[in-house]
Amino acid sequence: MSALARVENRRMVYCHPPVGLSTLFRPLPKRKGGARPALDITYRQFEEGPYLRFSGRSALGIPEQTLLLAIMELAKQQFEAFTSDVVVNAGTESEIGRELWNKLHKDGVGTGEQTLRLETSWHELNRRCGAQIGGTTHELRQQQLERLCEVIVWECLGDKKGTKRQSYLVALLVGNNERIHLALNSRLASALLGQPYAQVSMAERLVLDEDIPMALHAFLSTAIAHGRNLKIGVERLVERLWPGSSDTAPRSTHRGRRKEVRDGLIVIGRLEGWNVGWVRADMAIITRRGAGVGDMTSHIGNKTLSYPQQALPIIIKENKGLRTFDASGIFFNKNTSA
Repeated sequence: MSALARVENRRMVYCHPPVGLSTLFRPLPKRKGGARPALDITYRQFEEGPYLRFSGRSALGIPEQTLLLAIMELAKQQFEAFTSDVVVNAGTESEIGRELWNKLHKDGVGTGEQTLRLETSWHELNRRCGAQIGGTTHELRQQQLERLCEVIVWECLGDKKGTKRQSYLVALLVGNNERIHLALNSRLASALLGQPYAQVSMAERLVLDEDIPMALHAFLSTAIAHGRNLKIGVERLVERLWPGSSDTAPRSTHRGRRKEVRDGLIVIGRLEGWNVGWVRADMAIITRRGAGVGDMTSHIGNKTLSYPQQALPIIIKENKGLRTFDASGIFFNKNTSA
């Protein structure tokens, strides 16, 4: 099989890096019918300047992340097939496009931006998420999509005027019991419209099957470009998935979380596209193998985003027992330690 065919078989999703590097999606306790904490997550690349804040009624788990990746995969394929027909902006003439645009920008802001819409079905979303088709699955998928559609994205420019822009993460129109129409936040769509992007393999993700390996895989796929590597401690990854765990969780729980992270890295290391070595029991060197064909990073004249090294662990605030933490700024260069 050629390098190009291998990459295509991995079902590469183009992801907006700040979304992949943020802690927007986290492993949540498996409590059937239990109430979720509210969502209040802030992503900062630098201590000063622009930042993104995500708020919503319900925190987002790893299944919601899988669904969003599936939606972005569909958006990529439909954009490649239909180009300008699926581009939406404030002046779009399509009735469906206008409705979706208005749902994304209820405050009327968004002039000058553009995004993508797509058409799909519940059956197709379930299939792409690797789920069996059935009444329970359908209900869960609807709930997951509702949570995504409830997320408000606050884009704070960090200027002296305190400028903020409000939009939604995803907009939904239901055509009937089968067909649904969706639109992506312009930040998400930018990864397909010529701006920098990271590549996340849906095929690899679905092989992992469990929440912790999936969460680690999505983050590492955003942080490490093809052909590069990262040295990172297990404790750092625990803090990313369970902020404040070392200070607030019982020792046995924290030990269990370290084991889950270590086991998750071992599973990722078994994937064809990855290698995980160990400097010591709590420190891994993670290598993302080259994809071939120029590492498959070129997209409308841009290369996969490569950030300068930073070291900015930022604790924003506490909210109903979930402390929003983002130390993602340090995870960027080849042969980087964290």
